[in-house]
Amino acid sequence: MGPLATVDLFRKIIANTPALKDQDHLHIIINNNPKIPPRITSLNQGSKTPIPDLIKAAQMLQDAGANFIIMPCNTAHIWYQEISNSINIPIYSMIKNTVDQTLIQINNKNAKVLLLATQTTIKTKLYQKAFQETPVNLIIPSLAEQLVINQAINSVKAGLINTNPYLKELNKMLDKYAYKDVRHVLGGCSELPLLFPFLNENIHKLDPTLMLAQFAVSTAL
Repeated sequence: MGPLATVDLFRKIIANTPALKDQDHLHIIINNNPKIPPRITSLNQGSKTPIPDLIKAAQMLQDAGANFIIMPCNTAHIWYQEISNSINIPIYSMIKNTVDQTLIQINNKNAKVLLLATQTTIKTKLYQKAFQETPVNLIIPSLAEQLVINQAINSVKAGLINTNPYLKELNKMLDKYAYKDVRHVLGGCSELPLLFPFLNENIHKLDPTLMLAQFAVSTAL
């Protein structure tokens, strides 16, 4: 759906595939449809739901011969069950995989993790519910901080990564949370890991896109 996020996932799949030549890589079918209605605003009154287009996209991949599907959009997992019910092949949850891999990476029962995500992902408690039965202490940004995160995401969608005008404010935010002993940040929107190289080096970055890529390679092999 987000072209830059799709490219990021594809690149990370390639980088994490043990290959010495072209033929060692995986056969990947990409259905990148930026015309699917915005997931961020879809729950607002009067906005068009993306469900029919998400289902159509999944069925198209199934018909094209895919053995399984992954979807590099955190927010779209609000409708994960509807998509899964519409196809006969597995679609693996980015949210579940992120929780599983985070628990392995952190290995700290008292870890505090700052969640950076779209306002819709936060509002629907996608990650809050997924982490509920775990020892991870998920930290949710304030409303003012969420506005900055929203604008940073929108700027990535507009193609602004290293020149993202909200990098300074994001780094100030991370500095503040690091001072409060928050040592991990979760990029819970697939545009956010694209900003990771430009964010505070002293906070551990959890990248759901990278985790999904590694999972996909392992599953496919």
